[in-house]
Amino acid sequence: MAQTQAIAGVATQNGTERYAATHQELPYAVLGSTGLLVSAAGFGSYRIEVSEPSHEEALTYSLRAGINLIDTSANYTDGGSEQLIGRVLGKLIAQGDIGREQVVVVSKAGYLQGENYQLSQKRKEAGRPFSDLVLAGPDLEHCIHPEFLADQITRSLARLNLQSLDCCLLHNPEYYLNAAKSEGIPVAQAREEYYRRIRQAFLHLEQEVDARRISSYGISSNTFPGEADDCNFTSLATVWDIAEGISDTHRFRVIEFPLNLLETGAVLRNNQPTGQSLLEFAAEKNLGVLINRPLNAIIDGRLVRLSEKHYYGEGVVQARRFRDKIAEQDEDWSEAKTLSQIALRAIRSTAGISSVLMGMREREYVEDALTELRRPCPVKSRAGSWRKVDDL
Repeated sequence: MAQTQAIAGVATQNGTERYAATHQELPYAVLGSTGLLVSAAGFGSYRIEVSEPSHEEALTYSLRAGINLIDTSANYTDGGSEQLIGRVLGKLIAQGDIGREQVVVVSKAGYLQGENYQLSQKRKEAGRPFSDLVLAGPDLEHCIHPEFLADQITRSLARLNLQSLDCCLLHNPEYYLNAAKSEGIPVAQAREEYYRRIRQAFLHLEQEVDARRISSYGISSNTFPGEADDCNFTSLATVWDIAEGISDTHRFRVIEFPLNLLETGAVLRNNQPTGQSLLEFAAEKNLGVLINRPLNAIIDGRLVRLSEKHYYGEGVVQARRFRDKIAEQDEDWSEAKTLSQIALRAIRSTAGISSVLMGMREREYVEDALTELRRPCPVKSRAGSWRKVDDL
């Protein structure tokens, strides 16, 4: 049940530092230029259901155990993910277990599915559709127009029962590039329009920061680590230039993208015009870096799970053999006992990464991540180790 009054405040540097000080057995990192200290693993809430007691238990447990970063989106379980997060935060803050200033809440906007899709259809019928709407598939649209972003932030804040988000990310804006390709729009023309839309969104998000509805903003894109000549590639360097062109005091501060043992592009692919990798460029610009899909690799359109929990019989044996092979590539990774733990360890031990977003909808998943985090592991550049992994 929603609280009668939205939770005031935002995450602060001092608040997150105090939270980390009470959980000294866990590692924390600074979320780029936000200055916020976040747990090395964050609570990924992609499949969190508001009506599922075990999901509420898992989130409650993780916040008490040292996880202070929550990543969600307006479209996750059609808003149910945000609702559950709001309910749990309200309870824990009211009980004095945590303070609002200690928890970093990140949400995303861009998808029109479920309730949002129905809203879009009603607006079309009324003759006032959202501008710059992308038709992405059956019962699926996408939009990053300022009017839609304003609507989504309002709805997210209401579901989360918060007065302000710590960060709002554009959620996979590359949907426009995919649509442009299907429509036969030349790549150069599509990219020009794509970055125009991102700039327009950034201008609005700057206003949202000024209005104190969000503290910072960024982009979550699956195509940040891609090949520079891919038609749906999102160039971080170009996005950075857009933000710099808006203001030298812009609040573009966080990015999110996939990285796992089978998708290594963020570390090994030099796709920036400077000759740097995505991770190197982000580190140079002091951007907060969140990693998604650490245990769910997509190879040639096929999903590969990097956890023994998803396998049976011979599959478990093969998963453990793969874990053993990975452990041989870096001596600091050998202490991880399971495939899921070594997948987390490899990422969180790599310099430039703020937090790894783990699916934690069950308490056992939270415990699995915490077990790994409690094992010390130095953070350093590990490009050599990732190259060995890529060669397997």
